[in-house]
Amino acid sequence: MKPLSPHPPDFIPTGRYTEERKQIVDDLHDDFLWPEERKLLHQLYMQHEQAFAWTDSERGSFREDFFPPVQIPVIPHTPWVQRNIPIPPGLYDEVCRIIRAKDEAGVYEPSNSAYRSRWFWVLKKDGKSLRIVHSLEPLNAVTIAQSGVPPFTEQIADHFADVRAAVSSTSMSAMTSARLRSPRAT
Repeated sequence: MKPLSPHPPDFIPTGRYTEERKQIVDDLHDDFLWPEERKLLHQLYMQHEQAFAWTDSERGSFREDFFPPVQIPVIPHTPWVQRNIPIPPGLYDEVCRIIRAKDEAGVYEPSNSAYRSRWFWVLKKDGKSLRIVHSLEPLNAVTIAQSGVPPFTEQIADHFADVRAAVSSTSMSAMTSARLRSPRAT
């Protein structure tokens, strides 16, 4: 990772990190960070702009040579096909737009799988936008539970209690997912 300068340069727009996006970051951190700290944050965003996604179309996936596809262990079972909840006519265009955007961003990919789970939508906190939720109850029912013991969460949290961090709630992770390995793959 390229080191950050103790004297960060002035902002210069890059491909993804534009003046408009810089302004969003400044507005979010105006009362939280000092101007020099914001300059350091802007330097981080400028140097690593490909690590941040501001729109669905900028999202990507983890490189498979670093993160091989995940195989979910399951018990023997019969594939399922569940009928979906009908989409109300007033929401149909918006739901289709969301699905197209996820398809174009690579979040969804073509499949001829024998499985089909339900999905539904919920209203986001803004009271206008929709979020698609995939019901994974059938998958959860056949998945072999991980036998690993979770870490001592409180102990870890206490260890990092003094660490200062700035997080922008408007940026999305550019690497949204690891691929799932087909059950038939070896």
